[in-house]
Amino acid sequence: MMSSGAAESPRADAPYGTMFAGIVLVAFATLLFELSLIRVLSYTIWHHFGYVTISTALLGFGASGTYLAVRPSLGANGLRRVLVGTSLLSAAAVLGVLCFIVAFPLDPMFILEEPKQLVLFVLYQIVTAVPFFFSGLLVTLILRAGAERVDRLYFWDLLGAGAGCGISVILMNLVSPPGATIVAAAAFAGSAAIFAAGRFSRATCGVIGVALLVASTFGSEIQFSPARSKHATMQLRLLGFEPYLNRWTALFRTDVVEQVGKRTDPFRFPGLSRVAPDEELERPLFFLHHDATAGTGMFDLRAGSHLAHLDYHVLRMPYLVAPPNPEVLVIGVGGGQDVIAAMQYGASHVTGVELDPAAIDLLLGRMNDLFDGFFRSPEITLVAGEGRHFIHMSDNKFDIIQLTGVDTLSAMNSGAYVLAESYLYTAEAFHDYLDHLKPGGVLSFAMANLNPSRPRAAGRLVSVAHTVLRERGVEHPEDYIAAIDSNQLYAEILIRNEPFTPEEVGALAAETSRLAFKPLHLPGRSLAGEFPKLAAATGIEREQLLANSFYLLTPVRDDQPFFLNFFRWSDLLDPGTITPSHSTALGQIVLGMLLLTLTLLAGGFILIPLLFFRRKGIAGTGGARLGVICYFLSIGLGFIMFEISLIQRFVLFLGYPTYSLGITLGALLASTGFGSYLSRRWVGRENVALPSGVLAIALLGVFYTYGLPTLLSETMGTPLLVRALITVAVLVPLGLAMGIFFPLGIRRAASIHQDLIPWAWGINGCASVIGGVLAVVLAISFGFSAVWLISIGIYMFGVTVFLTTLRSEA
Repeated sequence: MMSSGAAESPRADAPYGTMFAGIVLVAFATLLFELSLIRVLSYTIWHHFGYVTISTALLGFGASGTYLAVRPSLGANGLRRVLVGTSLLSAAAVLGVLCFIVAFPLDPMFILEEPKQLVLFVLYQIVTAVPFFFSGLLVTLILRAGAERVDRLYFWDLLGAGAGCGISVILMNLVSPPGATIVAAAAFAGSAAIFAAGRFSRATCGVIGVALLVASTFGSEIQFSPARSKHATMQLRLLGFEPYLNRWTALFRTDVVEQVGKRTDPFRFPGLSRVAPDEELERPLFFLHHDATAGTGMFDLRAGSHLAHLDYHVLRMPYLVAPPNPEVLVIGVGGGQDVIAAMQYGASHVTGVELDPAAIDLLLGRMNDLFDGFFRSPEITLVAGEGRHFIHMSDNKFDIIQLTGVDTLSAMNSGAYVLAESYLYTAEAFHDYLDHLKPGGVLSFAMANLNPSRPRAAGRLVSVAHTVLRERGVEHPEDYIAAIDSNQLYAEILIRNEPFTPEEVGALAAETSRLAFKPLHLPGRSLAGEFPKLAAATGIEREQLLANSFYLLTPVRDDQPFFLNFFRWSDLLDPGTITPSHSTALGQIVLGMLLLTLTLLAGGFILIPLLFFRRKGIAGTGGARLGVICYFLSIGLGFIMFEISLIQRFVLFLGYPTYSLGITLGALLASTGFGSYLSRRWVGRENVALPSGVLAIALLGVFYTYGLPTLLSETMGTPLLVRALITVAVLVPLGLAMGIFFPLGIRRAASIHQDLIPWAWGINGCASVIGGVLAVVLAISFGFSAVWLISIGIYMFGVTVFLTTLRSEA
């Protein structure tokens, strides 16, 4: 039985059909806004800080539960009127977030230096949580009013959320990510029309929704200001470059900026020798940027241009030891420099793989005149795709596989990418590359190397190469690795399946001397520094070398692919290690600050009000209340940790972070909704259902740890649609198992006291807020498999306490 404090029957005010339809649209709008906001923030700040939106969304949801717990009379009379008003407030809040981002640009890279940025950092978390507060309030009101049908309501809620995830990519490509956020506002207005009782109210809300849909087509015209630490922003503000064109997609904001002014000044770019004569330098006329960073030059190849500067570039090195007229694979085409260099150095054919389809379109279309049709040559093939996927799909082998600074230089300069999954540089990736080399072929990395005396990215690359070669049966990996620093940001790391011959080493040494480069490691040559040790040391000597190195240089694998995480957590406590510089551990510092601020905000907005303003009836429920607290804390923490780590794990398999977010989150939410729908069969049998659900999650966790890597590796080369279907098939069982926990818990909470429902919602939200960031911290430290195992333990703990306290109360 429900307590006497229960809200009015929803049948008297809002029929179930209305609530089912309304909650679908609310959930759809919420997830569409969440994913499109992540894409907008990826452009305006830094890519992986956009994922904080997941935690701020949960902060808003949890706060809504708290608000309803301390104001239980809300919606007790005139529920539909409250739902209409809250839906319109949700739409207004979405538009308000966009206006806030435009008016107050944030650069988290300066939070240690500028108090204003620190304040904005906190305000962003609060402001972006506001739309989710209102949407969470809508869901909580409906769940409380229809608690006896929570399984159906939760099903429709999660089904709408899954639809929002699935359609988000289409809408972002159609009307741009900012436009998609406006579509989300229109959907909130549509939900108001559904909840409205009168014709005039319905018509008014419908007109607002239609107006917002029309406005969404102009979303790409909104002028955002990217963080000033981003490459494109620095070029536009400091160097006087001018914007040339831009294009929004669900994957990137692609910008081309034109270099103007000071045309007589020589342009020196990463990897170019300092002895290169100024008169022979050819400057890029344009720069291609993805999300306002990772800029790559676009050279003028029309009549009268010259490429003599390539005779002085570190990219020459692999061509000194590769077979003549090599077939070359370039991973990360960008503005096309690697492809141009390959043809200049005598390649017979170049295949270029580029993650951004818009960049390929520019090289072959809009910018084709600049290149004088160069990229349309039959000797060049450009492919839009992800490098690891292309390797899996291709049966071809190559003489040179080239990766030049794919994400690494911008990462090193900003400190922002500590959260990034760098699957191009894991041990599994190296095995893939080496398997696709012809005899005598070379795997070549032009890698950011800011301080050769203290190896960081280039040093870790050598460490990964050593590990992979040992796994392939090589006794002396140091004979298969060469490393040369250009003294201009880039080092060239060469890796082969065969040892370098003395003649090849001599050629590398001679060219290194001619170009005034610095040899870091050459087989058979006695050189000082850590690079030769990283290439050669084994056993205890290697363990001591890695333990004592200034940076974290241990090899990375697909289960823990954070290649750009160079600091141990203990290093953050050393004032001599951390300075307010973009090239330090700022990414980890920001992550720690996120964990701290979100925990404080969750406590302030969710837990503290619940503790201080809890109603007497709830307080008197004793041990059962404790069981509810532990239970909803556990399932909130366990679910979000599984969710975040799975999203990150599937980035490699699906190829793009946006696809991973949409497909993974959509599959999980939709299947969790079906699990909720089926949970009604287990009402009254929680003692059996909940332990069985934990057992199912545990078995799936074992599969994800030991079976999933093999499955994903074997099917990575399949088309995207097939990979998406595999992802859904893998995640549906987990969602079905997880779907029973929330509705069964809500039913038991409602049977104790009606106002425990918003209490439980708030506690669940608080745990989810903290768990979102904690999952990333744990994944960086221990890997995704460890996060899954910890999540299983959390579920076990929550269910055990819940059932134990309920038995005691009974």
